[in-house]
Amino acid sequence: MSKFERSCLCVYGHFNQPPRGNPLTGDIGTEPEAAPYVNWNEKVTESSIRPNAEAGNFKRISFSFSPALLNWLEQHAVPTYQIIQESDQGTAEGAGHALATAYHHSILPLARRRDKRTQIKWGMAAFEHHFGRRPLGFWLPEMAVDTETLALLAESGIQYTVLARKQIRGWTQAVGAGPYAAVLPQGQRIGVFVRDDGLSSEISFNIHNLGGAGHWGREVLGPARKHLGPLLLLATAGETFGHHFAGEEQFLYWLVNYEARSAGYEIVTLDEFFVKHAPSNRVEVEERSSWSDQPGLAHWATGRVDAKTDTTWKGGLRRAFDNVSSELDRVYEETLRPHGLDPWAMRDQYGAVLLGDMAFEEFAEQYLTDFKKQAREQVQTLLKTQELAQRMYGSGTFTDNHLDSGQPRYAIACAAAALSLAQQATGRDLAERLLPDLAVVTGNGVTGDAILRSVVEELELDLQLAG
Repeated sequence: MSKFERSCLCVYGHFNQPPRGNPLTGDIGTEPEAAPYVNWNEKVTESSIRPNAEAGNFKRISFSFSPALLNWLEQHAVPTYQIIQESDQGTAEGAGHALATAYHHSILPLARRRDKRTQIKWGMAAFEHHFGRRPLGFWLPEMAVDTETLALLAESGIQYTVLARKQIRGWTQAVGAGPYAAVLPQGQRIGVFVRDDGLSSEISFNIHNLGGAGHWGREVLGPARKHLGPLLLLATAGETFGHHFAGEEQFLYWLVNYEARSAGYEIVTLDEFFVKHAPSNRVEVEERSSWSDQPGLAHWATGRVDAKTDTTWKGGLRRAFDNVSSELDRVYEETLRPHGLDPWAMRDQYGAVLLGDMAFEEFAEQYLTDFKKQAREQVQTLLKTQELAQRMYGSGTFTDNHLDSGQPRYAIACAAAALSLAQQATGRDLAERLLPDLAVVTGNGVTGDAILRSVVEELELDLQLAG
């Protein structure tokens, strides 16, 4: 057995900054808490993404970026964006360093089946836009998983994903990170890499106290070779290296360039290891699980009550958004079904328009051949409402415990903007339920209907609000 097969190490970093600001223009605006930078995208770029890019770290790790952040980098941080693009290149057999992820960073197990598929398809389209190849792997936001999501990934051509040990049912494996073969219905299969939770958490939450990459490599990684199998996977938020912990892009640099090798490891990417090692040892996933300890994904689904906080507003907010989606879906379906079109298959292909890889006129020539100009414009507007509705469910909407924080407010603004556009396109008032739905969403002394009225006024939306 070669050294490559005996001891390999992959460090994985996921980078995410959600869309914010004006949902119709995409302008983030000024975020005072990010001072001295204009907004958090700039701050995270300067503290973490650019230093890691300039240190060459992206050429030595596996990584993923939420499409919203990568789109922003493409426009506002071109030199850094180009380094990230170039860092994906250079490995064989269609492999690289980057993985795809859900387009709006949604918690996929909480989404409807057709919305899961759209998030996957749009996420893959974004990956191809930025990296010029089809992805092998797919990072699940918050590592949230269920069997249906894995089956849809496999159906879309994704070959593997990444999970935590606690997400594998009855984990008893002693052969490292895999890849393993997840059990799926109808004979499907998908590869699963399993991170080392303990060592990943050390990096994620305690990196400042590890004594530097050299000390950690000698004292922890070296001895770990005896019991961690052919591949050790450390997976964490990419912002750990420089943003959450200032200057720790240097820890990553020394680890992947020198200290891991001194401890007996070869540095590999997940793509590279996957194409050389077929998945083996079948595993089953814990349904509706994530990397954290939230049973049934309650943190993002229903909220919870404990001695310190009451976040049950999350369940009410999600129900309000579900009702918005139902209204928007109904008019979208009613517009397309009479023409014999599958509205959801067509929506899946709309990612190319979102990314600027296809003009809507070209899209219409392909899918709306029987539609006249005005009818095409109506469909174009309704597709915009579909995209806005998908944004409502981004993980950030439900991550913070405060209803009056930026992400829930942004999601409510997306809902209002989508309903306003749908009203313009159809002449129908679809917002009747939103105000009463949000009136019962209460947290931190704030109600959802108050936020709704505020964003409607701020964005100058033509939306009738009763009550």
